[in-house]
Amino acid sequence: MKKNILIVLSTSRTTSRAIDFAVDKAKKEGSGLVALYVIDTGLTNEVFDRFTDIGFIGDKPSTRLTEAIMKEYRQRGYEEIGKVQVRAMEENIDFDAVTAQGAFVEKVIEVIESHNVSTAVVVKRKTSGFMKYFSRSVVDELVEKAPCEVVVFEEEE
Repeated sequence: MKKNILIVLSTSRTTSRAIDFAVDKAKKEGSGLVALYVIDTGLTNEVFDRFTDIGFIGDKPSTRLTEAIMKEYRQRGYEEIGKVQVRAMEENIDFDAVTAQGAFVEKVIEVIESHNVSTAVVVKRKTSGFMKYFSRSVVDELVEKAPCEVVVFEEEE
């Protein structure tokens, strides 16, 4: 079975350097390229919590607001996947696109296992030095748990 390179795209972080790296690695190794766009439900809940904390919305977000945010995330996902697909086509690389909604690490590992991934390429969101002591990055968790090599890029400003 042919190995694949996975580029993980998400609602909060993407970088062209990571996409270029994944495409180049797939071409060099004769691998396929899988683009995974994860709509992280934890991040969605974080948005609602922030809006609630500042008094922008009430205690319970409306169904319409939830649907609007999810629609925006899906639209962004199609755009991000499209960028990767164009690059893969330019290099004549086999391409597959996957969208998933749920816990980031869990969804990425599911795709790694189901698509025979040898290398996963992810982008890590920048955090302040102070916040590093209080929160753990989902990318760090993925590096620990993934059954393959994980190449991490820092988010661009």
